[in-house]
Formats: sequence, C-alpha cells, structure tokens
Amino acid sequence: MTTPETKKQFLQRTRKKVPFRDLTSEGRKRITKEIEDLIKDRLIPENSGLFLSEDDEVMPVYGPVSFAEKVFARRERGGRLSGARIVLTKDNYGHRGTGLGGLGATMCEAIDLVAGSLTCEKEMHTDTTQARANFVTDGARIYLTERGDIQNYFGLGPGDGATSISSEMKSGIGIKADHTVVLGRERIRLLVGLSAAEGGERMANQNEHPTGRIDIGASLGGDGDFEKAVLGDSLVKYLDKINERINNVAQYCQKLEDRILQNHLGLATHFHQGAGVGAIVTFPDPVLVSKSIESVRPYLTSTTEKITDVMNYYVEDAASLGIEGGVVNGAKDSGILSTVVYIGKGVQK
Repeated sequence: MTTPETKKQFLQRTRKKVPFRDLTSEGRKRITKEIEDLIKDRLIPENSGLFLSEDDEVMPVYGPVSFAEKVFARRERGGRLSGARIVLTKDNYGHRGTGLGGLGATMCEAIDLVAGSLTCEKEMHTDTTQARANFVTDGARIYLTERGDIQNYFGLGPGDGATSISSEMKSGIGIKADHTVVLGRERIRLLVGLSAAEGGERMANQNEHPTGRIDIGASLGGDGDFEKAVLGDSLVKYLDKINERINNVAQYCQKLEDRILQNHLGLATHFHQGAGVGAIVTFPDPVLVSKSIESVRPYLTSTTEKITDVMNYYVEDAASLGIEGGVVNGAKDSGILSTVVYIGKGVQK
C-alpha cells in the first residue's frame, strides 16, 4: 500500500521552474490542464487545500446575526457563517448597539463587504471566536451606509470640527485594506461636490450647498496637518514673474557695471589743459590707467557669466516647465508639472 503524499512532498515533486505569471499563453494552458487532471484523478494530497480543492481552514464565525440582517458568507456549516461575507444590514460598525442602526434609527441602510475576519489581530482566532464587524482588524473591507459617521467608523477621528466637513449623519463609502488599488485604463477622476443633475442634487442630510474638500495624506495626521494643495499652472505663472524680476535686476546690474567701467576708462585716459605759462597738457595717471585696464578682464568675465546664466536659465526653464503650447512636457527628471495628476481649482460660491 502506497503512503499518501504530504502537501510538502507534492509541492516539491510538482514545483515548476518558471513562475505561472511568466509563462506563455500555451504554457498557462498546459499548466491549467495538468491542475485539472490532478484534481479529476484525485492525485493531490487529501485535505491539503491545493488548487482550491478543499476547505478545512478554521476561521472566526460571524455573529450574532440580528433580525435586521441578511448575510451571504462563503461558508456556512450548521448555521455557522465564516469566510468572506456580504452583510445587508442597517448602519453599524461592530456590536449590535453601534451606529444609527444600533440606536434604532431608520433610513440608515448599509452593506458591509469583508474578506478576512480579524486578520490583523496580533493573535490567531479560530471558530471558537464569534465576531461581527471590526473596522480596525478585519483584513479588507468596503462599507456603504445610507446615513452614519463613516470617518469615525474607520478610526479617523471626528474631523476638523466643521459641520460642513464632518461625516456625521451623512451617507458614506469606506474602503480599507493593506493595499488599495484603483485603476482606470484611460482616466481616474477624484471629485467632490454635487453633480450637475437635472433639478439639482442634495445630500442625505438634505444639505444642498456642501463645502467640498479633498484630503490626501496619512490617516493618522489629523485634519490639522493638512495644507492646501498648490496649483501647478498658477505656481508656474508666479515663478515666471519672479524670474522676470530677477532677470530685470541682473540686467540693471549689468548696466551699472557698464557705466562704472566707462567712468573708470574715461577717468584713466582723461587729458585736460593745465594752468600756467604756455600750453600745458596733463597726461593720464599711469597707475590709474593700469588699474582701469585690470578691471576690463573681470568685467568681460562677469558679462560672459551673466550671458551664460541667462542661456542656462532658458534651458532649465524648458526642462522644468516644458515648451509653451504643451508640445514638450519638460525633462524626465526635472519637470515640475505632472502630465498625469491634475488638481482642480475648486468652485467659488
């Protein structure tokens, strides 16, 4: 009688040198067929869980289930719900006394999608543990509420205190996981405010004129650590003005140097009629002439450097800001304007 393979022995025997994600289309089909044949012929180790063939994992049980809830769980055994779940419920974020639903409120429908009950706990939990929603230690969650306090549920604090920004008594959607990825093949829009719907739009708390705000930052930072975003195009216009002023100052300094040098040369080479009997002419001072000639070379060097600086400025300007008209978007490592992320100016009311 042949001893059944263990999971480790099976993996060692069937291990592939090329990762599945790196295989060609034909290679993927071949590996997929081999897996299907192994499952069909029952050649994989029993209770190993390989290829999604068995499910003997011991997980926390969802509960207690209230009368106002309907739960769709991946696994149900003997009335015990476990695994990934979708809960159609009323607003709550833990035990049945939390949220507006726990307070007996109406108009507070909610949907809770969870993968991984208590996954982030420091200790492992088995089916001896019964748990409802835990917005801190569950693995991944999408929570929708018709009316509640979504910011508080996800442990982000009460907001900045302004009623217009607080999430209390408002509809909300919260998404939380170790890594959250949102992909748009062509475009992603992150907007705030009411839509341009016919007849107007209002919030769940009946507010028709919300104050829009988008926060991007660390969740533990608090609202006090958020600063207003800089608008790139406006910043570029302002920097252009500053650069123009600096350039004007540099040109003015150049003109001053020109005049000073002219005075030096004029004074050094000056001839004038002297006083006394007969025609007396005073000659330029040799020492002054020598000093004036010495000042010519630093002047020419300084002028050359200024011209070079101006040319370099235009090169750096093109690298940082691109060519006007958007044909060239700036150098790869120097461009300060993103070609992907745009920040709206907001609507002033």
